Amino acid sequence: MVPSRLAAVAWAALALMVGGSLLAYLLGSVPPTLADNRLNIPAVTLFFLGLFLLSGGLASLIALALHSRWPTLAGVRSRRARPAPGVALRQGVLLAVAVLALALLAFFQFLDVVFVLVTFLLVGLLEAFLQSRGR
Repeated sequence: MVPSRLAAVAWAALALMVGGSLLAYLLGSVPPTLADNRLNIPAVTLFFLGLFLLSGGLASLIALALHSRWPTLAGVRSRRARPAPGVALRQGVLLAVAVLALALLAFFQFLDVVFVLVTFLLVGLLEAFLQSRGR
């Protein structure tokens, strides 16, 4: 089922608000460590979930705005045809996965410039493959 543009904007805005609210609450009220100096696993997990929702919602809204001006970013060949809003949601989720992967690499202290470049290269290649398949 292909979502309408209004539904895509609503889902992206909802993800943006939930992710932003979750991050604001966690950063303002919940310490990342417990009283005995151990890592607060539920808080860290919720932080990464909030980061995923925030970045996915924001990227989807930006992609929706860009697709209305430049439809070829969504894989549409004709300038007159309107791109499907589901493509913007997919691109937002792919970017959120990339941001989450980089955040996890930074959390475990494995982040390097090469990982950043390869992560975004893989996301771009995956999106190009999905667009070439017509999905």
